[in-house]
Amino acid sequence: MDSLLILSVTAGAFLLAGFVKGVIGLGLPTVAIGLLGLVMTPSQAAAILVVPSLITNVWQLVTGGDVLLLTRRLWPMLVGVCIGTLIGAVTLSANNPQASFGSASR
Repeated sequence: MDSLLILSVTAGAFLLAGFVKGVIGLGLPTVAIGLLGLVMTPSQAAAILVVPSLITNVWQLVTGGDVLLLTRRLWPMLVGVCIGTLIGAVTLSANNPQASFGSASR
């Protein structure tokens, strides 16, 4: 596919996704991945999405208020996310599809 077309679609996807995020406060990754998936693989779309998602999340963190107060309130969830991520990483990297996907892959 032509590079200019991919660049145009990417810019348009981020413009629309940014508009959605500005209006309702969420949805940038969902809209961007969906639109970018029309012209590239989902893994490529996800790779392109990493930096804009990180920037918008950090921006909201900085402008949102007291980070320490939020951390005190949400620490159980943050610990759970870390534990779940570690378990998922170990399970998925174990080269055992049955452990990763359960009985659904049989």
